[in-house]
Amino acid sequence: MDNNKNEIELSFEEMKKLADFLKKQIGIYLDDDKIKRFKKKIELLMIKYNIDNFSTFYHKIRFVKDEELLEELINSVTVNETYFWREYQQFIILAHEVLAELVKRKTNIKILVAPTSSGEEVYSIMFAILDENNIIKQANIEIVGIDIDSNMIKKAQTGLYTSRSLEKLPKKMMEKYFTKVGGLYQIDNSFKENVQFLQANIFDENLVGKLKTFDVVFSRNMLIYFDKKEKEKVFSVFHQMLNPKGYLFLGHADANGIDKTMFQPIKSGLHIYQKI
Repeated sequence: MDNNKNEIELSFEEMKKLADFLKKQIGIYLDDDKIKRFKKKIELLMIKYNIDNFSTFYHKIRFVKDEELLEELINSVTVNETYFWREYQQFIILAHEVLAELVKRKTNIKILVAPTSSGEEVYSIMFAILDENNIIKQANIEIVGIDIDSNMIKKAQTGLYTSRSLEKLPKKMMEKYFTKVGGLYQIDNSFKENVQFLQANIFDENLVGKLKTFDVVFSRNMLIYFDKKEKEKVFSVFHQMLNPKGYLFLGHADANGIDKTMFQPIKSGLHIYQKI
């Protein structure tokens, strides 16, 4: 590796060692393609912190446990690609069918979105629920969004989005729930006040104790970054976090490997499951 701080060049072996650490630390699996993709980001991070060799960098995150550096490293390798009303059919089914079934047996309903990324899915769920006005009258609904990336949590809490994020959102919702601020769109403050965003790792052994249990879990486009073993752990965590007969919503690429002794499919092709 070049010792010039402005021309850091990590070797594949060094990146592989870092990938192994990240897998053990946060569960994210970086295959060879992802290692190549994130290499430049790690090199720039080292330059930012005036670290000119991999040994020092690894020592700081592995043994010194520099929390600020580790947080930035995690933020550098998490992918947060989302937008409002993505795979909107699931939001419609949640509001019109799943919540309609849940309110028959309880008045306090909790929904978890993991990962929340920059908040678009959480707010999309709120829009769908508001559109089904009858549900709001019958139940108190609490929504919690979690993500390991602290930058995404801050963005979700701020609620300021580009026009690209709103491209798929029905025009009536955009006009009703957002205010144009320059070239950006600010979500109405009432939405920010009625949802909780928390930085959290899905592999945290104390997560269930911290967040308690939920009636619905949304987890879309996260499991594709985990290997088989880590996926099994996540499904086990979701099973623990869901109340009896709770619902699990997955992205189209996440359902592969789901344990059907834990979850049964209830909507063919839409990747919606119910806890067994």
